Amino acid sequence: GADVSVPAAASLAAVASDRAKMLLDRLVAAQLVDEHTPGRYTLHDLLRVYATQLAHTINTDEQRHAAAHRILDHYLHTAHAAERLLTPGADPISVTPPQPGVSPEHPVDYQQALAWFTAEHAVLVAAVDRAAATGFDTHTWQLAWTLRNFLDRRGQWRDWAATGRAAVAAAGRLADPTAQARAHRILAGAYTTLGRLDDAHIELGHAVDLSARTGDQVGQARTRYALAVLWERRGRPAEALDHARRALDLYRAAGHRAGEAMTLNAVGWCHAQLGDHRQALTYCQQALTLLQDLDDRPMQAHTWESLGYAHHHLGQHARAFACYRQALILARESGDRYNEATTLAHLGDTHHAAGAHTAAQDAYRQALAILDDLDHLDADTVRAKLATPGPTPLTSHPTVEPTSG
Repeated sequence: GADVSVPAAASLAAVASDRAKMLLDRLVAAQLVDEHTPGRYTLHDLLRVYATQLAHTINTDEQRHAAAHRILDHYLHTAHAAERLLTPGADPISVTPPQPGVSPEHPVDYQQALAWFTAEHAVLVAAVDRAAATGFDTHTWQLAWTLRNFLDRRGQWRDWAATGRAAVAAAGRLADPTAQARAHRILAGAYTTLGRLDDAHIELGHAVDLSARTGDQVGQARTRYALAVLWERRGRPAEALDHARRALDLYRAAGHRAGEAMTLNAVGWCHAQLGDHRQALTYCQQALTLLQDLDDRPMQAHTWESLGYAHHHLGQHARAFACYRQALILARESGDRYNEATTLAHLGDTHHAAGAHTAAQDAYRQALAILDDLDHLDADTVRAKLATPGPTPLTSHPTVEPTSG
């Protein structure tokens, strides 16, 4: 990547963090390294080339391989810990213990985890490429797995797809069917969000076969859930509801409460798309109660939005406003920019229906600014809302969350 933190440099060199800081400060004083922001170091391109030449002259292949292993371990173990805080409902992966000399970082809460991913985003994407190019196939797919939710929430969908493709190739080389199923779901989620629905369907077909072959009930549930998202995006809510119900049955049979809660919201959303808004409220309220018990705040944001949507279509505007505002608080807290944008767009629809046209226009403008920044196709739909007197439904909706484990 373009730069390195003190903890990552310490793991790379297999030294204590305070010694790494002292050595980096010496390099800064010698004008060989630049501390371009507090705690993050980079160097000029020519010095980077020279350092690379020295590494190949002074260090053996084994030493360089060991150093690469340590730095990849550092990023993988820290990213895994951060992802557990970012997405409490996700199923953890099994990572091997780090190499001697590695000191992973330990974010303690959601905001620290989000800040770490934000600071290391470019480095982590580069680490996936580096791992794939140097034979670290397990690191490749596992790093991609840890990144998928962060990349989705920040609208970095092309990075999500690129790391997903690397994960599929790496898992295929490992011939590990469980890893392969996860990798195909990673890539399918990115393709679904990018509107490459046929490609997503192919990836999920592979995931269905692989999960069935291994008897992975939770993996089958996650794949059915992803298929529900896909069919909803195709504008086929009846097919989406069928897959969501099958996912719900599988999650309940496995005793997987987080998956059950997520899928209850999906079932409710599908009912809303079919016009049965009271049934939607029933399922989404069940989802919200369970999600609050699990303290899964990012998924609560999606469920509050589903509830707002159902209340809006029942003409219960005050309740819709309250739900959308709660969804906005949680979406902003979790850094989920696309969910924030779609919530603002639906809030604008409710303002419009209630006759508050100025408030509606303001909500639409805020949504459009985010969607334009994300370069998302929904921006055109929101632009049309600003130009026409009546609300136009979005082409897609994030409450059936595309991310799967």
